[in-house]
Amino acid sequence: MMNLQAPCCSKIDCTFKFPMKNYTSLLLILFITLLACKKDEPEVVVTPPPAESSTEADLRTYLSSVKSAQNVPAMATMVFKEDKVLFENYEGQSDIEKEIDLTAEHVFLLASVSKTITATALLQLYDDGKFKLDDYINDYLSFKVEIPNHPKNITFKMLLTHTSGIADGKALDDEYYYGKDSPVNLAKFIEGYLNVDGDLYNERQNFHDFEPGTQHEYTNVGNALMAVLVEQISGEGFNAYCKKNIFEPLKMTSTFWRLDEVNKTIVQPYNYVKGDYDPIGHYTFTDYPNGGLRSNVKDMSRFLMTLANGGSFDGAELLKAATVEQMITPQIPSLDATMGLHLFLMDKTNNIWGHDGGEQGVATIMGYNPSTKIGVLIFTNQGDADLDAVLVETYKVGLNL
Repeated sequence: MMNLQAPCCSKIDCTFKFPMKNYTSLLLILFITLLACKKDEPEVVVTPPPAESSTEADLRTYLSSVKSAQNVPAMATMVFKEDKVLFENYEGQSDIEKEIDLTAEHVFLLASVSKTITATALLQLYDDGKFKLDDYINDYLSFKVEIPNHPKNITFKMLLTHTSGIADGKALDDEYYYGKDSPVNLAKFIEGYLNVDGDLYNERQNFHDFEPGTQHEYTNVGNALMAVLVEQISGEGFNAYCKKNIFEPLKMTSTFWRLDEVNKTIVQPYNYVKGDYDPIGHYTFTDYPNGGLRSNVKDMSRFLMTLANGGSFDGAELLKAATVEQMITPQIPSLDATMGLHLFLMDKTNNIWGHDGGEQGVATIMGYNPSTKIGVLIFTNQGDADLDAVLVETYKVGLNL
């Protein structure tokens, strides 16, 4: 398997993990497929509705056109303001073969939108005074993590801003499990990957060649390491911690880290190739905190509403208001002016902060404006869907709903 840097939904999350052993053959196949797609299916341009005068019906028509143009089997969309839902739409089929129509209760694999939950879990411990952002992570881990040839210590802030120097190596490609949860312990896997004595340690593949804090490179493993820190600081398993401290307080009853705990219909992931939808078996991966969450727009809107309302929602305080403010404040302007504490400035004009995700058979995005407190969530089950512009146009219509 390999990490394939692909033309994807945005600059925020462009790492796709694809199972394949013959890299040269894969690249050739992708090249031929892209040529075929361009030849057989010319790009369809969807004109967004005029934001100032659009109705809910206009927005539904626009989203339906996007779904058709991007060959998406199912699309769930929600728009909210403060703590009120302004608009929700569920269109298409969760499972084409079984002819199951998408409903509000069905759960999608969220890909890297999952990272926002992992970051929140860590920042809750920061709010509790368990560490400071400039503390060295090695002071809190049971194993040591160092960037080869760069002895400077990694801090919590570096993990939260993707400046740690930790890279996504080929070892990740063998950690996909179809139809079941990974049997590999998260902390043991991360230790084996990052510690110099680990069985998966690879100096060239697992790390970037720069001093921590001096460059910005998006990292999936760095996020999974944050989950290990949550475990080792709190003394609880990561799944159990999230249930107790995030999902249960926010009444997120349709949100799951583990495949074997899902008690809802899971939206079937698909690849779209030459006019056909190819189903992908439901899968997990060992470094699951960076992309393995399953949920729906109803549940995740409660989480995003919490951020939009300064860390509190429906009687529960998830984070301190000052911490949420740091999440949506550029932390490394000289390296990347869009990077907050694990949230990104997704659209400068409309001041939309959030995260997107892309994995095999899924594309997701969510963001909100902290001034208007209007947020948008869009989940789909086709990995090539491009949702950046759709998020912005939906937000603009939301201003007048």
